[in-house]
Amino acid sequence: RQQELFASWANAYEILPQWWTLSLSYDFRWNRLDANLTDFARPRRLTHALALASSVNAGGLKAQASVVAQDINDRVEIGTAGHLRPSLSPAIVLSYVPFPDAWLTLRAFCKRSFRMPTFNDLYYADMGSSALKPERALQYDAGITFETPKSRLPQRCHWHLQTDAYYNSVGDKIVAYPKGQQFRWTMLNLGRVHIKGIEALGELTLMPSRNCSFTARLQYTYQDARDVTNPKNSFHRHQIPYIPWHSGTAVLAATWKAWSLNYSFIYTGERYNEQENSRYNYEQPWYTHDMSLAREFVFGKTRLKLTGELNNIFNQAYEVIHNYPMPGRNFKLSARFSM
Repeated sequence: RQQELFASWANAYEILPQWWTLSLSYDFRWNRLDANLTDFARPRRLTHALALASSVNAGGLKAQASVVAQDINDRVEIGTAGHLRPSLSPAIVLSYVPFPDAWLTLRAFCKRSFRMPTFNDLYYADMGSSALKPERALQYDAGITFETPKSRLPQRCHWHLQTDAYYNSVGDKIVAYPKGQQFRWTMLNLGRVHIKGIEALGELTLMPSRNCSFTARLQYTYQDARDVTNPKNSFHRHQIPYIPWHSGTAVLAATWKAWSLNYSFIYTGERYNEQENSRYNYEQPWYTHDMSLAREFVFGKTRLKLTGELNNIFNQAYEVIHNYPMPGRNFKLSARFSM
């Protein structure tokens, strides 16, 4: 049983109206986790976060700089509390719209990020590890977006294309995967991980009439995430567990009056289930086809939506996690009321 108390305060001041803004915010969070297990840690956490940010909007250029200071303190009744220390996370975010129609946007950011292990990561029985360290990362990203010019809206065709390239250097990266003879879930830190990748997204929506629309969406991710902690390790510069190099989705959706039809294809490429990328730890690529049909009924102020789903249409046998087989072809019916 987890309890949480959260309080937030924020204030903003316009140094130059519509152009330059300064903001200051403070968050306080108190968490407690209890369980009826023998010798459970029963952790308590106090979190203080103070953020100072400034943003500038000069025509098509938007720039924001911020810094977040966090202080997190864990206490436990039994055992050892997690390793905690104050953190400072600065960030710079830029975006530029070179043309008035806003059909092209250039953006980039650089920031330091901090990820505190959750209570489950640290204290959950047979899985958590109180020795787990917070994850810290230095992140770089640059991207470009193309979309329907504003001067052509509204219209019966809308398109959106975007792509991002990124590089992350992560210290004490937190990962979870089953290992050992019993394949129990284990939380651990990877000392240093370098991640580079590309994400691309394309979406096209056609609206031949007021009551009808068609949408096609494609998404692709390439991610190279390598453990570079120690050159002496046999898995030095190997892909970290369960991160595929290639993955993607394709979605087709159609609506007509109160009816909606959706089809999705999910693909996850080859991966490895251990830190060492050997043929014994190799995981085959997997993919699924799923479909759903929904109909909405309106009765005065009440809405009823009935949905039927057919998942894993071709009954593919696959495992997202080694030795944890996923369901074959399966059906699902649902009803949702809203007033």
